[in-house]
Formats: sequence, structure tokens, C-alpha cells
Amino acid sequence: MDPNNRLNDLIVISGRLAELLQRENEALRLRRPKDVHSLLDEKATLSRVYQTRYNGIAENPEIIAGAEMDVRERLLAMGNKVQSLMDENAHLLETAISANRRVVDLIAKAVQDHQPSAGVYGSHGTTSRAGSNAAAQRIAFSVDQNL
Repeated sequence: MDPNNRLNDLIVISGRLAELLQRENEALRLRRPKDVHSLLDEKATLSRVYQTRYNGIAENPEIIAGAEMDVRERLLAMGNKVQSLMDENAHLLETAISANRRVVDLIAKAVQDHQPSAGVYGSHGTTSRAGSNAAAQRIAFSVDQNL
């Protein structure tokens, strides 16, 4: 295959990956986990295709040497754009995961704090139903497991 065609293929794949990363980053910034989830399959597929094409070119540097300068420059620019978007994506994902972990920890703590204890026996031989030793009230909660 012509070196220019191989690099152009990688440029097209990189462009699609960049566009997808931009959409995912926007969804992460807007805290839209359903939108992020809907992009996962496409992101995984594009990432695998990108990695395969990139590895093929990296293993054969003569492909780059045989391509026209403007094609090489476009590939370099697109590679820099994808890398920047991936760095931003990693940061946004770490932030979202950390925030979700804090929420889950707070819920777990609230549930633990509201667990009924054995109570303290009063002067009449019964456990207390008032104050800090009373049976906990039931609380309802749900956990967002999208991220």
C-alpha cells in the first residue's frame, strides 16, 4: 500500500477518535454519565483500530519516510491533538471516578451510622428506644453505577 494512503488512513482514524474524545470530554464536563456510557463501545473499537494502525506504521518507519511532507505534518498535528484530548479525557475520568467514590463512601458511612445497635438496657430491663441508641430509621438510597 502507498505510504501516503497508509498515513491518510491513520489521519482519518485519528480524526474520528479526536471527535469522539471531544464528545466524551464534553459529556464528562457536563456530568452526563449516560452520554459517556453510550460512547464506550465506539471508543473501544476506534482505540483498537488506531493502536493497530499506529503499531503497523511504528514497526515500519520507512512508511513515514516514503510519505509526502504535508501528509506527515497532518499526521503529526492530528497525533498531537489526539494526545492532548486523551490527556484531558484521563483527567476528567479520574475526577468523575473520584467524585463518585466520595459519594459512595458518604452513603456507606450514612448507612453504617444508622445501623441499629444492641441498645443500652434501662432501669426497667429494656433497651432504649430513644436517643443515640434507638433503632435506626430506614433510609433509601441509590448508587449511580454508570462510571
